[in-house]
Amino acid sequence: MLKMSKLTEYAFMVIMALKKSDVPASAEQVARATGLETPTASKILKQLKKAGLLAAKRGATGGYFLVKSKQDISLHEVIKAMEGGMSLTDCAEDDAACHLTDACYMSAGMKRVNQVILKALESVTVSDILDDQKKITLQIKP
Repeated sequence: MLKMSKLTEYAFMVIMALKKSDVPASAEQVARATGLETPTASKILKQLKKAGLLAAKRGATGGYFLVKSKQDISLHEVIKAMEGGMSLTDCAEDDAACHLTDACYMSAGMKRVNQVILKALESVTVSDILDDQKKITLQIKP
C-alpha cells in the first residue's frame, strides 16, 4: 500500500491551520488549532520551515506563517518536505539502489509510472483539497 506517514497527514492540517490565521502562530497555537501535541506540531513546523514553505518571526507577536499561498503549495512539496521524497520502488530514484536494475524488465516502466505520480501530486494544490466543491483534475504533461 502506498501511504503517507501520519506526520505528513498532520503537516497538511498544520498548513490549513496556518492558512486560516491572519497573524503568525506559535507551535502551541498550532497544536491547539489542530489537536496535535505541541512537540509534534513543533517538529512539523520546523520541517516545513526547512523546506521553505513556512517562515518564522521572533518576538512577542512572532510565530510561523506561510510564505506561499495555498494555491501555490503542491501536495508534492508537502510530501517531499516531510518524507524526503517519494518513490514506488528504490530504483525509480536511484539505479544504484538495486543490484538487479540492469537485468530488470520493470525498472524503466516503474520510473515512468513514478514520474506520472509525482507530476500528478505537483498539479494538485492545498487549495484544491480544501475546496469540497472543486473538482480535482490532474494535468500531467509529458
